Amino acid sequence: MEIRRPAPNECDSVRALVQTVVDEVYGGTWASPPLPIDEEDWSLAWVAVSESKIVGMVLTSEQWISDLWVLSEHRNHGVGQQLLFQGEAEIAGRGHATARLRVVKSNVRAVRFYDRLGWGVAREFPHETLPIEMLEMSKVLKLA
Repeated sequence: MEIRRPAPNECDSVRALVQTVVDEVYGGTWASPPLPIDEEDWSLAWVAVSESKIVGMVLTSEQWISDLWVLSEHRNHGVGQQLLFQGEAEIAGRGHATARLRVVKSNVRAVRFYDRLGWGVAREFPHETLPIEMLEMSKVLKLA
């Protein structure tokens, strides 16, 4: 598996991956698929590529992990961990001593994943527009 930036012609594939995973994980929780996703500059993401296929992605902004998504058939194989570490390194490279992310509280699998990798819950809060509870998690980073 390779972690790299997407090629310009792969940005639609990154968006499609995000849509697929969001719909799979959250479809029916607050609305039926397709769920709305933010329009991001997917060229700024890091992608995990296996056998020429994009199987996961991570996107950061300032000190935040904005998105981290892995196709279901590629979970539990270290893809998410490698992407998360790439995102953490990018955040540390910007000089931030702490990384942050938001996760849906009911997504217990994701919360456990982050917890296993050294992230802790900083606060719990209601989502700004959806009827769900969110967690903000943080991790102290080692700066280079």
